[in-house]
Amino acid sequence: MEKIKFNNGWKVWKDLDPFELVFHVPEDAAEVDLPYDAMFHEEQKQGAAGGGYTGNIDAGEYKYYKRFFVPEEYRGGHVMLQFEGIYRNAGIFVNQSRVGGCAYGYTDFTVEAGDYLRYGEENEVLVTVKCGTRSSRWYSGAGIYRDVWLIRGGETFVQPYGLKFTTLDVDADGALACVSAQIHNDGLAAKTLTVSVHVRDQEGRTAVDQRYPVRINSRSVLDFRKNVYIDGAKLWDEYAPNLYEITLTILEGDTVLDETAVTSGIRRLSVDARHGLRVNGKSVKLRGACIHHDQGILGAAAYEDYEYRRVKRLKEAGFNAIRSAHNPASQALLNACDRLGVYVMDELVDVWNKSKVSYDYAIDFERSWQEDIGHMVDADYNHPSVILYSTGNEIFEICTEKGFETSRMLSDRFHALDATRYTTNGINGAFAAGDNLAKIVDDITDGQADTGKGDVNVFMAAMERDMPGIVSHPILSGILEKLETTMDVIGYNYMTSRYLKDAETYTDRVMVGTETYPKQIAENWDAVSRCPAVIGDFTWTGWDYLGEVSSVYPDLMNPAGDLSIIGTRRPVSYYREIVFGLTKQPCIAVQNPASYGIPRNFGPWRYTDCTFGYSYPGQEGKPIMIQVYAGGDTVELILNGRSLGKQACGKETGFETEFHTVYEPGELEAVAYENGKEIGRASLRTAGTPAAVRLSAETYDTLAFVNVDVVDAQGLLAADAAVKLHIELDGPARLLGFGGFGARHHKGYEGADTTAGEGHALAVLKLSKKTGENGNIRVRISGEGLAESCLEI
Repeated sequence: MEKIKFNNGWKVWKDLDPFELVFHVPEDAAEVDLPYDAMFHEEQKQGAAGGGYTGNIDAGEYKYYKRFFVPEEYRGGHVMLQFEGIYRNAGIFVNQSRVGGCAYGYTDFTVEAGDYLRYGEENEVLVTVKCGTRSSRWYSGAGIYRDVWLIRGGETFVQPYGLKFTTLDVDADGALACVSAQIHNDGLAAKTLTVSVHVRDQEGRTAVDQRYPVRINSRSVLDFRKNVYIDGAKLWDEYAPNLYEITLTILEGDTVLDETAVTSGIRRLSVDARHGLRVNGKSVKLRGACIHHDQGILGAAAYEDYEYRRVKRLKEAGFNAIRSAHNPASQALLNACDRLGVYVMDELVDVWNKSKVSYDYAIDFERSWQEDIGHMVDADYNHPSVILYSTGNEIFEICTEKGFETSRMLSDRFHALDATRYTTNGINGAFAAGDNLAKIVDDITDGQADTGKGDVNVFMAAMERDMPGIVSHPILSGILEKLETTMDVIGYNYMTSRYLKDAETYTDRVMVGTETYPKQIAENWDAVSRCPAVIGDFTWTGWDYLGEVSSVYPDLMNPAGDLSIIGTRRPVSYYREIVFGLTKQPCIAVQNPASYGIPRNFGPWRYTDCTFGYSYPGQEGKPIMIQVYAGGDTVELILNGRSLGKQACGKETGFETEFHTVYEPGELEAVAYENGKEIGRASLRTAGTPAAVRLSAETYDTLAFVNVDVVDAQGLLAADAAVKLHIELDGPARLLGFGGFGARHHKGYEGADTTAGEGHALAVLKLSKKTGENGNIRVRISGEGLAESCLEI
């Protein structure tokens, strides 16, 4: 079927009048191109109903409207509208008639529009969105935040996502794959047709080119299946993400009735407790990052170039896997992971039947889960990056009889629709214990935390201090035993202490750290590395995200990421790369002297309060703590050419050590040694007053990213700078977002003024030209006390 992007020329407004006519378009409706996150353009406010969950921004009810012409030649065939995601409770109306909708905010769905169209005339489509103010416990966005497509074809066709490519076997000579499709014949007569199957590699070389005669009865659907052998197949994995284009063409004589193409990869998966995860027969450990779906200073609007840049930076930082927390991934994310060679755990939901906030998906789960799984599998099926389906995250009722049944039903549904991948669930031991949690904590504390008569503070302290004992309790072991057969790989959220014991006790149990504390990565990775039954670790979180913050206005950005909201690496990112064994190069991070000696209570989801800053005017001579991360076995710290001594630093110390000295401006240098031999060094210098901005650009198909670094007169990064910046833009592009970590939200980040954070900012430009065409884009950025910098793209 012909697939036409349907993103341009929409109008959107907030729906406030319950009596307004269906297609009454207010004069002040905003003219927008999709994707467009309506919630992101609301005002951030103190006292927002969503509070810290949604970053102090409340959503509402919105209407999206578009007029479009339908040619007469479309009559007699099929015309569909495909929505990759609408948050939330969407209703789709064509010429005032409802043609479909979807309750879940992350489902990719398609509606038939043909029966209600006026051919040879202008038509109208209206999308209604009812997004409650407490429908999510993170920043969800609202409205049509992913791509929309108009799809048209004749009476013989393959539905969207109807063409599937499945690897059946891989051997030394090549690979056996199955090309399958449901071919519809809506005509009143049977047809004898030819189905052409063409497979080509990334270089355009033909791997399969065959034709097959088929007969399809009237008003029926043919399940077409053909196994094909691909000689010398190029396999897909993290090191060589080889892709193939598969095209299925339906012909009647020499007339093409329909053509469908997908991009996929050839790879074989297996999982067992002796070998762990194997991809194409080779053992793989998942170095995973949990990420939310928002795109930082762009809100929830999903752009493929943004996801490509994000996945690229995560992989450069040492990750080889992503968990889409806690909802189905976008096509933009999956396409990026396919191209870059990153494994994906795609997650269905954050709730089942019991809500976490007032109006979340639990309201719709019972009646919608089967259909939503079907849509999710269809959208994921041809993406080689997807290797695991997660049926949910920290489900409250998972320990109940209904919970056991639901866990099995969800896995069974995934397996029925896709037998090539594995299922898991992010089980939090404390939540999974249910009503038994109080008894478990009481046992751990010898009765002091009894919730019936004890001090609640004792109970909460035990939850943090004694979590390893809590999650290893026999009561929880019994619950996990019941859940084990309801999924292929049992997911542990914050239950690292169970890995080695469970591998010994349950000899066929396969585990994955679906969510883990960054502070425990050295301990976690040691267990993952030593235990084949544990296939990997997914940290919370790989990338900063919106929402789930302190309810203190104007908090919006959660700083838990290895990488910041704009994609800059923090100290924990370099530390994690060392723990993974990907480098032994040392890294230096420094705590502000003003914090010296103060208890470091910054929560379990941040690894450190140290930064790359070493500029503390007025703090000279005061005590300071300096962290050094390194491989090898020893590290030496040198301050202004003077050695501060050598300390053990390697696997035995968790790849980290601390030096305590007094603050003296100048240069810090760390030298890592192994068996007495130098293996790497790193330095950190005191920066002067911010004097300029350094600009660099990353240009993709539709977006350009201008990276902004605040530097001193010598070009050193002013790592703690939070200076005000102004941007001017000339040429065929418009500003989508301009901001840095902690920048204030002003109904989005599309304004020309912002504030850098942690010494960095980012400008995201929507290109009006294709890359390489004439018409340069000139970007000028200035700030108070800063020299103006210019960049041409």
